[in-house]
Amino acid sequence: MLVKLFGNARFYVLILSVFAASSIFLLVRNIEPQGQQQVVKLTQYYAFSAIIFLYFALLIGPVTKVLAAIPVRLKSQLIHVRRPLGVSAFFFAILHASFAFFGQLGGLSGLFFLSEKYLFAISLSFTALVILSLMAATSFDFMIQKLGYGRWKALHRFVYLAAILIVTHALLLGTHFADISALIPQICLIALVVLLFFEALAIDLYVKNRYKILPKFGFGFVVFLIISVVAIFYQLSSGSNSNGGGGFGIHSQHILLAQQAQNPTSTLSTSLQNVPGLTGDRTKRFTVSFNHSDQIAANLDTNLSFQIFDAASGNQIQIFDVVYEKTMHLVIVDEGLDYYNHIHPTQDSKEFSITTQFPHDGVYHLYTDFQPKGAIEQQIGFTLRVGSSNQELRSNHTPDINLTKMFGDYEVTLTKPDNLNATDLAVGKQPLKFTFRDAKTKEPLTNLKPYLAAFGHLVMINSDTLDYIHVHPTNIKPPRADATGGPDVEFLPLGLYGPIKPGIYRVFGQFNPNGNLMVADFTVEVK
Repeated sequence: MLVKLFGNARFYVLILSVFAASSIFLLVRNIEPQGQQQVVKLTQYYAFSAIIFLYFALLIGPVTKVLAAIPVRLKSQLIHVRRPLGVSAFFFAILHASFAFFGQLGGLSGLFFLSEKYLFAISLSFTALVILSLMAATSFDFMIQKLGYGRWKALHRFVYLAAILIVTHALLLGTHFADISALIPQICLIALVVLLFFEALAIDLYVKNRYKILPKFGFGFVVFLIISVVAIFYQLSSGSNSNGGGGFGIHSQHILLAQQAQNPTSTLSTSLQNVPGLTGDRTKRFTVSFNHSDQIAANLDTNLSFQIFDAASGNQIQIFDVVYEKTMHLVIVDEGLDYYNHIHPTQDSKEFSITTQFPHDGVYHLYTDFQPKGAIEQQIGFTLRVGSSNQELRSNHTPDINLTKMFGDYEVTLTKPDNLNATDLAVGKQPLKFTFRDAKTKEPLTNLKPYLAAFGHLVMINSDTLDYIHVHPTNIKPPRADATGGPDVEFLPLGLYGPIKPGIYRVFGQFNPNGNLMVADFTVEVK
């Protein structure tokens, strides 16, 4: 019995699935900090695993029918493993659903915080999961005998419906599918084309065998060609709208939203559906409870924690989207706007927390940046006193005359319009560009590494009003982890939450040349 079991290909597929699931869990536990980010990564990796197993379960059928050169014995073995591949797809789908529902969503109570789009996408995935569960439950020989091969085969045809529902779910909610020109969507598109190609040939082969007078390349292949041509044109148009792959097509939607934000009575465009950080209900409002020690001393560890609530219902929020690889960004500046720190509290249970230090006594300003599921990106600020001094200082920075500065081993030049105008700045008419050179050789730097899914991050803070502007890079398409950039990084300030106010602004740019994380700061005037 054991010899028969261990010689069975199905056994090895199922063992591989358990081993892969365990390895993914241990890997994520090892490389990701505890908290919500860990749950997010596990949810994503298990989703990808489910799709991979389901894909090969679907691909084996048409491939073995179309490719006559495959030996009969190998065909038999391939067909033999389709069922355990389907069971493995269900296994990973269950893991994905469990981490998403109980880990990210927080159970049934979390459903009440989701928009109609998310509820629709979840209903599709739930239907697909039910179908996969029926496939898995009837994937054993005794179930085939009990149902009869004809009924069993008809039941398992629903796996195609499950696949369609899963693809739709991924397109609606998958963070990796917000930009279809990115690497993962491109791989998925190629894989889908390959599957459709073999399915089309298999259909034509079936029709030809039944109706001998029909041509070898028939209706199925023609449909495949039409779908492929449409997909190619759609991809090309997406690429042309993205400024050569730079993502400016999506950024143009940011500009449209900024223009509408200047007029509070304007109606938002329905075209703003896939803008990173801005996909969601703009009318939702939130409050943040900021907790810390009563007495905080400089240069000592201080624990900060944040709890987020729905302002309308008072219910605590536990489900957040990932924005630039993190669920919360925290920017800390001192009252003179000299000190700058960009850190990332981690979510554990119902709150975000982090331990940090403050370099000197005085007043500090803290800006939290997060995006609750179903809403747009939120930015909420706080003030914190460190030490016992009651003296309050204000920023005395004046606009820089020389916009080329040395920061360690790097020479950084800020290029901007001669006169920054608040109205033009708010609607995306005045970009800011940082240019990097080696401080000694003056050679342009081309070794900028990605940091938090971008080649640069920029914050502007008004020295009078302390208004905070998180400036998106012009190229908002996330670069590959091994990509390099430079010597130029361009940003486009926008008034996404309302008008930009005139004043003196401290500009803090964060970059990663050759893995050496640095901050380049300038002072500019906006009239």
